[in-house]
Amino acid sequence: MSKFAVTNANTGQVEEEFASVPKEEIPGYIDRAHDGHLAWKQTPLHERGAILRKFADLVDANADEMTDIIGREMGKVKKQGLGEVDKVARTARWMADNAATHLAPTHLAAAGAASSYVRHQPLGVLLGIMPWNFPYNQIARFVLPNLMVGNAIIMKQASICPKSSQYFADLLTEAGLPSGVYQNIYLDSSHAEEILKDFRVKGFSLTGSEGAGASVAAIAAKYYKRAVLELGGNDPAVVLDSKDVPALAKKLVGLRLANAGQVCTSPKRMIVVDDLYDEFLAEAVKAAEATKVSTFDDPDVGMGPVSSEGARDDIVAMIDKAVSDGATLHTGGKKLDRPGWFMSPAVISDIDPKSDLGCNELFGPAVMVYRAKDEEDALRLANDTEYGLMSSVWTDDLEKGERFGAEINAGMTLINSHMESGPEYPFGGINRSGYGRENAQWAFQAFTNEHLIRVHA
Repeated sequence: MSKFAVTNANTGQVEEEFASVPKEEIPGYIDRAHDGHLAWKQTPLHERGAILRKFADLVDANADEMTDIIGREMGKVKKQGLGEVDKVARTARWMADNAATHLAPTHLAAAGAASSYVRHQPLGVLLGIMPWNFPYNQIARFVLPNLMVGNAIIMKQASICPKSSQYFADLLTEAGLPSGVYQNIYLDSSHAEEILKDFRVKGFSLTGSEGAGASVAAIAAKYYKRAVLELGGNDPAVVLDSKDVPALAKKLVGLRLANAGQVCTSPKRMIVVDDLYDEFLAEAVKAAEATKVSTFDDPDVGMGPVSSEGARDDIVAMIDKAVSDGATLHTGGKKLDRPGWFMSPAVISDIDPKSDLGCNELFGPAVMVYRAKDEEDALRLANDTEYGLMSSVWTDDLEKGERFGAEINAGMTLINSHMESGPEYPFGGINRSGYGRENAQWAFQAFTNEHLIRVHA
């Protein structure tokens, strides 16, 4: 059974608990969502947009409180939390401003008819299953475009983030969203099928582990439901050349340790060409050791706690196993003797690409550095993975970076940047990283009926 509770990641103390929804109450949520959808899909697009803009204003006004909630729930440091909340407001405004363009009928060649076009119509009720690492933004990326489409949402957030998930719902209600169109539900994971088997529920979006994705996707396939999956990543950051290796190492270590390394798109495998490798590794160790590990609200914090005790212990165990498999641990990777779920950031090298650590995602604060003999070897290492979410190429030669990046097998490749996302461009991966796309026009059309209309005179 899922236990919904706020367990302060900074102290280890349980602050609030929330009861899971009994199985017999689940049909009532679907009834309300379906009724809400039937009215909401008739609401003019400009009125839906006005509600999202009001929601964005409320997010801006409540940013400090929202950030403090997730700082306690899962340990996100204040500065990063404020950045996440700002992105939620920006996403709401972008979706409100751009829905009319992307949901307008697509006109086709008449092809023997008087006219042919496709209408992008809402499907109905959708289920969201979202993770704890970006408690607001993960919800926003799925929910806000689908509200503009006219779908209704039942949202299951991670069990360690029950307060932030309800806060998001409350702000939508305060913004004027009608009853039933968006519902936060403390759903036991084992009861997901109770929602997906209902004919009125047309699809789901899940961001989370590969195991969770495979489990829910199997249920969805059984009932013919549409899906978007954003799963894990073992993302390469390939360093081809640099005029300032210390600055680049510091930047990449900072990106890796953001959110305590608990980011699907984090630069998990730093692949460095041979002539830069030794300097890069030494500077990475310096940067990791200079990172202050502290509570989320410490003004000087560089890295906060890991989200939970179990997550912290799993990360440490995975690092220990890597060392036993032959990897070199240069610094960190240990529990810190203090209340809360703290650990020291690790720097690891000499990782066998075929080992457990080399093949699978480490969702935590571990900087993993790989030596590449040359650019060809760097590309081989970058593509030596069954994942395919984000990747990056670092070079002073932009044309070379673009050519190299185009050869990486991933859903997203950034040149001289990493871990970027925004409503303006698509987000998603391939292979074990999932399928489907969020953001931009793809977000509006992921859960629509692409309804062909052909008119013959």
